[in-house]
Amino acid sequence: MLRLLILAIVVLQCTSVYAQPLREVRGVWLTTNGGMDWPAGRYDESSQKKSLVEMLDRLAEANFNMVLFQVQANGDVAWNSSLQPAMESLTGNGSRSLSYDVCRFVIDECHKRSMECHAWVVPFRIGSSRNAARYASNKVKHPLKSHRDLCVLYSGGYYLDPGLPETRKYLLKLYKELIEKYDFDGINLDYTRYPGDKFNDASSFKAYNPGKLSRDDWRRANINEFVAQLHDMAKKVRPGIRVGSAPIGTYKNVDKYKNATSYFSYQQDPCQWIESGHHDFIIPQMYWNEDFGFTPNMVTWVNNSCKHPVVVGLAPYKLVDSKWDVDVIIDQIEKTRRTDGVAGVCFFRAEHLLGNNPKIKRLYDALRKDVFNRPAHLPQFGSNKAPSPRNVKAEYSNGGYVITWDAPRNCDVRYYSVYLTDDKGVRIDQAPDDIVGFKVKGNSFNYRSSKKGLKFAVTAFDRDYSESDPVYVNRGKEKSKKHKSKSDSDNSDERVYVDYDFL
Repeated sequence: MLRLLILAIVVLQCTSVYAQPLREVRGVWLTTNGGMDWPAGRYDESSQKKSLVEMLDRLAEANFNMVLFQVQANGDVAWNSSLQPAMESLTGNGSRSLSYDVCRFVIDECHKRSMECHAWVVPFRIGSSRNAARYASNKVKHPLKSHRDLCVLYSGGYYLDPGLPETRKYLLKLYKELIEKYDFDGINLDYTRYPGDKFNDASSFKAYNPGKLSRDDWRRANINEFVAQLHDMAKKVRPGIRVGSAPIGTYKNVDKYKNATSYFSYQQDPCQWIESGHHDFIIPQMYWNEDFGFTPNMVTWVNNSCKHPVVVGLAPYKLVDSKWDVDVIIDQIEKTRRTDGVAGVCFFRAEHLLGNNPKIKRLYDALRKDVFNRPAHLPQFGSNKAPSPRNVKAEYSNGGYVITWDAPRNCDVRYYSVYLTDDKGVRIDQAPDDIVGFKVKGNSFNYRSSKKGLKFAVTAFDRDYSESDPVYVNRGKEKSKKHKSKSDSDNSDERVYVDYDFL
């Protein structure tokens, strides 16, 4: 079955860019580690804000709908925490706290553009001793100093030992602080694994392995426990938040490929996190081409994801580092769209979408003008159907329509969509050409047209991106099944009032 599905995907490669879905994750990792994507050496508030707004404007222009904002890098964070110091890449000096509320600003600016903002965290990696020394005079101590007993040196850098209960307790306290303070749409885990086979955790393995598991099974159990505890805490503090991760791009190796694997090489089992109910989606970092099994690895993730969304992490940086052609990335997007169970893509990283390298510019232009030239809703993350808007009405005047409605009762509405329709109605899951207002905030929409008698429908989206049944607007002199139309007594050529009806 796996080989047949892979063959089907390969055969379809020869066609043109696949039809754009109405629902698709179009995400990007926005890196603050070292200021790589942002703030890129800018340390004053006005320059940082201006730069971020420009980046988000360009992402919005290309119809991106999710930003994974790095709020933790190497034991330092992007908010004024009581447990870890503020990133030097944001403050310019390791002794300082933030001069403004960075997370609040980023969240608000993303939401203004109808983009979700997820907190990208790096739990166990805390960096080198040189990195920690930058924060020596900060009143909030780096974990290498405040929790030295939890740290293990591995390959030149320090890591919090996942096998210690105190490590998990410390991290949960840190992330509870973050989630209580900010309304991030999600929290996304990176490097949530062991750093390598020779990680020196002999003492914690001896002390905290009552079940006498093998070392690899014990390590996986430690990571599983942390993820489960984080998920349960996050959902308790903020029930609507989504918990996800960016695992190593190969789960368990398939066919002839010899990649390092999430499960065996780094004791990371994200499919268990999904199966146990402690994950909403995953974004495996599939940063290679077909020489290393892009398609079979993608299919393997889907087959092991228990029907939860799989978002494929892409590597536009390889347009520069590995001399990939732009077509490699476009082809990978096509493959994700043709694979049932894949919910979209996420790009590492923002600089490699918005930078000045000629190939990067070509990629951005291809996304903006072609591949992502329509907006997309995010996948539905719940099973309920949103309630419909109420009292939908339309008015024609002076070359255009004003469509208005009331919010549905007992629903936290994210936004609305307005459709141009006909007497046959509209298939909301199959009608991208009919959408005239894609993500409408508020309770009204203006549609310019010289044609009178046009027909509209309005839907509501709840916080889980469930779309309601459409509410159709009766036009012109038609009589509503429920109400007498006001237009029956108004024969004006310039003003045609219409009432509403549920079909």
